[in-house]
Amino acid sequence: MTGADEHEWVASLDTAAATRAEVGGKGVSLADLVAAGFPVPPGFAVTTAAYRRFVATSDLRAALATALAGIDAAKPAALETATAAIGRQFAAAPIPPAIAAAILHAYAAIGGPSQPVAVRSSATSEDLLENSFAGQQATFLNVSGDDALLDAVRRCWASLWTARASGYRHRMGVDADSAAMGVVVQTMIPADAAGVLFTANPITGDRGEMTIDAAFGLGEAVVSGLVTPETHVIDKANLRQMSFAPGGGEIAIVPTGGQGTVAQPIPTALRDERVLPDALREDLVRLGLRVERHAAGKPQDIEWAIADGKIWLLQARPIAALPPASMGDADWEPPEPGTIWIRRQVVEHMPAPLSTLFEDLYLGDALERSVDAVAAAMGLSDLFARLYARPYFATVNGYAYMRGNLDLNRQTIPALLRSLVAGPIWLFRYGVAAWRDEALPAYVATTGRQRQREPSVMSDAELLAGIHDLARADARYWFAAALAIGAAKLTDDLLDRFLMLAAPGRGLRASLFLRGFPSRALAAEAELEAMAARARTSEPVRAAIAAAPAARLLEALPDTPAGRALRDDIAAHLARYGHRIYSLDFAEPTLADAPLPVLVRLKRAVLDPDRGMEARRVAAARESDRLAEDAAASLDPLRRAVFLRLLDWARRYAPNREEALFFVGAAWPTLRGFAHELGRRLVAAGLLSTPDDVFFLAGAELDAAVAERTAGRRQVAFADLARERRALREARKRLHPPASSPPSSGFRLGPFDLAARESQRRNPAGAAVLHGFAVSAGRAVAPASVIRSPLEFDRMEPGTILVCPTTTPAWTPLLAQAGGLVTDIGGVLAHGSIVAREFGIPAVMGVGEATERIANGQTIAVDGDAGTVTLEAGALAT
Repeated sequence: MTGADEHEWVASLDTAAATRAEVGGKGVSLADLVAAGFPVPPGFAVTTAAYRRFVATSDLRAALATALAGIDAAKPAALETATAAIGRQFAAAPIPPAIAAAILHAYAAIGGPSQPVAVRSSATSEDLLENSFAGQQATFLNVSGDDALLDAVRRCWASLWTARASGYRHRMGVDADSAAMGVVVQTMIPADAAGVLFTANPITGDRGEMTIDAAFGLGEAVVSGLVTPETHVIDKANLRQMSFAPGGGEIAIVPTGGQGTVAQPIPTALRDERVLPDALREDLVRLGLRVERHAAGKPQDIEWAIADGKIWLLQARPIAALPPASMGDADWEPPEPGTIWIRRQVVEHMPAPLSTLFEDLYLGDALERSVDAVAAAMGLSDLFARLYARPYFATVNGYAYMRGNLDLNRQTIPALLRSLVAGPIWLFRYGVAAWRDEALPAYVATTGRQRQREPSVMSDAELLAGIHDLARADARYWFAAALAIGAAKLTDDLLDRFLMLAAPGRGLRASLFLRGFPSRALAAEAELEAMAARARTSEPVRAAIAAAPAARLLEALPDTPAGRALRDDIAAHLARYGHRIYSLDFAEPTLADAPLPVLVRLKRAVLDPDRGMEARRVAAARESDRLAEDAAASLDPLRRAVFLRLLDWARRYAPNREEALFFVGAAWPTLRGFAHELGRRLVAAGLLSTPDDVFFLAGAELDAAVAERTAGRRQVAFADLARERRALREARKRLHPPASSPPSSGFRLGPFDLAARESQRRNPAGAAVLHGFAVSAGRAVAPASVIRSPLEFDRMEPGTILVCPTTTPAWTPLLAQAGGLVTDIGGVLAHGSIVAREFGIPAVMGVGEATERIANGQTIAVDGDAGTVTLEAGALAT
């Protein structure tokens, strides 16, 4: 082998001329730091040319093309199967001798077989701000020996084709043929402490603050979320510490005596010590500022380690998805002067600011059509036209609201009173059947028909038409589903009010008697439990699950029959249940796109099995029946007869709520597939930056962009428009929308105060007892797990009280671990109230500012009978 051959396959990190195309994103970033004189562990990069030669000489190119042909990233089962097969082929392929020799020669130069090294993937598309590929590929720590190093390099190459990385690359419009993998090999730093430094606050977006997460041992414990690190917030102007939060971990990740790492207890003497003493913290902050200045002032995400008092930089990259700076005090005045708007009903399923396309197609068009269709079916079109001005829905600061005031006059009041009598009659006589026998089958048929179409062979016009068709189909289904939900709510209310009148002071609520029904949510839980039971029969699988963070569980599964079977089981589960939504906004991922709650729940079920969900359901049903018998026996004959009749009605309609909500958003995986395909075409035409920019164009703008592509023009700056709107939406996510607009108004029907029908209670500032809606009976006292978004799902601690903005169907696996539920928004109709009853946990919803007032880990008392949340004295969140 000549020196020239060797340099084709490996490159020293002190080679300033290295490019992203040659050594990948991580490699070029580290080479740049070395050239600038920063303390970086010695090492080298295996080039992308080596990867390409490996693929070519092992006949893997054809295998990749065959495995991925026609695979739709929106279909997780097929993607998992294809990528698992690719992984097995990579593992079996030999590294060409010339490349292996070059790698081992470079290894010898930094210590050779006796020198432990860290081996990290470095993809060509990794760490780009617009793609945020960081963390999509693999890392292997404390690798020593020639054979172990070559195996780790091969596994890094294979990680380019995991289901997670392949699906993400497909969604972001990165051409699979252009993807290549470099590998960084560096001397292993036996860290006493490690962590992450952000040169801007990644939570608030404040460029004037820096944050440090630190833990004892290797940094993998921090970046993987295995421990709660100690956290420092630093004032960038004067380098003073603004706040400090101690860590919560009792373990550290350390190198083993052989290969790999192990979690071991932190010595007792260190548990009360700060990971970062003041002097080291100040040195680290100054080093971080130097890195940011070197990066032309762009805020940086820096991984660091400290060994024997010396700070080492392990990686530095621009912070991905850094929130915009604070918007300050927002104006929540209504979109039309003198009107009232409220956040309830369908908009409860839109917790975040809306994307442009969703607001235009769904909120502004499809839902309006759906309201008109329901009014026509009920024979109330004329009344609706006189009571409500249009539109029915609008946004304030990007958040969805529905109109909350009616035009009441001498003509409309009598008609409204008649409808209040005729409406429920129609609802029970025709409405529920219309949902079950007409709307649901029609929606399933529409989504099924569109799902069979292959996006890549559809014309632009067909993709646009499919997006419109599916958006309108879901909106039609939503208000049909609302009929089933309304019937359940009405019978629930009747039973609840009767119990308060007939048995005052006894704590009898309707939710006590409406538990234990079979449901799809419980079936999904039972399926996960069965998967966990099978996983526990294989020690390698169980050990891999125990060692891996939930977010990386799929990649960590061993390539054994049991590991492949579990991977297939997860894919099949997501194919059945993965359409469930985090938000009704189709710009947001579905559970299949972001399966972290499933993986969190599966890991917990493997490591800490509890009584099965079906057994819990049966026990809840028996307890519900027992309570009903006791309640009936305690009433006089007349009240007993009324109670039993109302109970029968409530139990007849209650199961429809979860069944109806299960299908909401079922069209979104297909719609998102159409949108991303159209987005990829517009990216290729130079009209958009990323495929999901389509969600930040209005319908007419999207039509215009397609016309530009057809004509071969680029006259409109659609990419800039999408980028600005995306940034505005991200900034608005930090706002806390009030229950109504204007905030001082309330939901009223003429002289009648309907505040009890709002989706948020109004609690005074500083109150130690927060009031909300009592939706699931029972009481619980436990620490709170405050989870504000799906990105934080792995912070959920089993048995704690889940505190969150709201819950939608994709949150269901998380609720299975909770000891109670508290939400900012939502009432008895909300998904969380249904699932809380099914899981037998107390729930108080619509507290208003629970996620702002309650601190993570704070002990709270939830009373699902009284609808109160009592905060531990002296621990109110600020």
